[in-house]
Amino acid sequence: MAFRTEEKELVCGACGEASLQTVVAEFDPDESVPDLDMRPDEPHRSYIKYWVMECPHCGYCNASIDIPAEFTKEYPMSERYRKPGDDLAGRFIKMSLSCEKNKVYNEAVKAALYAAWVCDNGNDEKRAAECRRAALKIYDSHKAVLSEDQNIVLLAADLMRRSGDFERVKKEYKGKYFPSTLYRLIAAYQMGLAEKGDSSCHKADEIPGIAIK
Repeated sequence: MAFRTEEKELVCGACGEASLQTVVAEFDPDESVPDLDMRPDEPHRSYIKYWVMECPHCGYCNASIDIPAEFTKEYPMSERYRKPGDDLAGRFIKMSLSCEKNKVYNEAVKAALYAAWVCDNGNDEKRAAECRRAALKIYDSHKAVLSEDQNIVLLAADLMRRSGDFERVKKEYKGKYFPSTLYRLIAAYQMGLAEKGDSSCHKADEIPGIAIK
């Protein structure tokens, strides 16, 4: 099965209008080996398009449009919000903007990362790097909060490296302590890739000392 979708009527958390949305109703457990940025392998990466919804009335984008918005409907109708575009990557960037406004900063970072994954699929390296830099901008803007989330701190190393900022990876992660042995191994591997100037995608099971099941 991998996953199953269904249509559901949801009320927009920004404008209050109802619309039919496609939701993932069921999915099989993910047993794939993820990329270093935690992107799952097939078949689970195939339903990324269902990870973001858009209200057809005001343009509000989020993981679900019934998530309450901490802003009025004028924000998703603004030029700044609409600028990323209406394709899937653009909707994820708009979801990132929504999450940042809602002060859910870890989800804002991840939504920008999902936009980068979409660009990776289309072999648009330039835009993928821009999306990763957008995720890093959120990370930097809210570092006091996000530094408490070790998953996001570790993810930031991959965002830096994949967008070509090797020096920053080496500067910020050299000697950086993580409570988890797994995270320390991943951070060290990211450092090694940065030292080689490697901005490509890598799998978690490539790391020596890690057995991914």
